[in-house]
Amino acid sequence: MRRFALLLMLFLASSLMAQEVYPFYYPCRCETGEWGYVDRNNEWTIRPQYTAVMYETNGGMYPVSMNGKWGFVGVSGELLTDIVYDAAVCEIDYQKYHYPVNFAAVRRKGKWAFINVQGVFVTEFKYDEALILNGKYIIRVRDEKGRMKTGHLDKDGKEIWD
Repeated sequence: MRRFALLLMLFLASSLMAQEVYPFYYPCRCETGEWGYVDRNNEWTIRPQYTAVMYETNGGMYPVSMNGKWGFVGVSGELLTDIVYDAAVCEIDYQKYHYPVNFAAVRRKGKWAFINVQGVFVTEFKYDEALILNGKYIIRVRDEKGRMKTGHLDKDGKEIWD
């Protein structure tokens, strides 16, 4: 009986982990050349109006580009950020890899900053490099001698230097 209860608990836990927290949409280009996102049924969910989009999504944030600038829209296509950044970086589909995604990175005038999944800034534009890898937010800044200092952000956006 205990073995059955344990197996049932493991099954329920794995089912919950596989449950979608937000809808996953796929980049798609329409006949006019504009990009948007479609769902698994190939229905438009974020209408095509962008010059480029990325496959990656970050906790329901979808990176979109217009005229060479980047920003993020939400699951309903609403703007989460202005489309004014030189670059945008986010992690791909955290639901698949089962670690929480807290932030995305945006670049303006050569410096990187981090925003949360609501599009709110958690850091200023101050990093020379930003990388998001396996749920880790790696930051790098160049000191006055040109050496790179490396650190990371914790889940609250606090800097931790190596």
